[in-house]
Amino acid sequence: MRLIRDKLKSKRGASFLIALLFFFICITMGSLILTAATANAVKVKDRYKEQQDYLAVASAARLVKDSLGKYVYTEGKTWQSWQTGIDPATGQPIMETGWKKIKPFLSPDEEGDLLANAYKDTGGSTEYSDSFTIQADEMPEVTAKFKMKQGGDVALELAAGNYSMTVSFTCRTSHVTDHKTYDYYKTSWGGGKITKGAG
Repeated sequence: MRLIRDKLKSKRGASFLIALLFFFICITMGSLILTAATANAVKVKDRYKEQQDYLAVASAARLVKDSLGKYVYTEGKTWQSWQTGIDPATGQPIMETGWKKIKPFLSPDEEGDLLANAYKDTGGSTEYSDSFTIQADEMPEVTAKFKMKQGGDVALELAAGNYSMTVSFTCRTSHVTDHKTYDYYKTSWGGGKITKGAG
């Protein structure tokens, strides 16, 4: 203990070197702590952005799943009667009957949604694709790639940053007829299925 006190009171410059060494050690430790804190701040910022991207994609996927697939596309024919002329002998109308194609329609209304309108445009006989963005206030922009296969099955890929999810809809066509007055083909899409990653 006396040796340390004597060194500190010494006038030969050794105490100055010890103080300088202690000062450099403190500066080194301080810079290491500051560097670690800065690196951590960058990681937190990046993690916040990644979390926002994930939440935006998940919200968009739920929105798409809950909003689409509620329409039915109907096409077919009905048994109809129509007048072709007047019988000159009796003055009575001459009638014919037969199957006539109906104009395809959407139900419950003609507005439709993305699935039904794409199917209506293509008749399900060709592939269809489109892309668009989904954006809300203070949320990252989500890009959407819509792909309808021949036959009507749909995959909607949603992506923001490094995250992506796919919402899939399976097309079902049912034949509805009474064999006397109507013969319809009704196409619908049940609830969507959400999967992580690109489809």
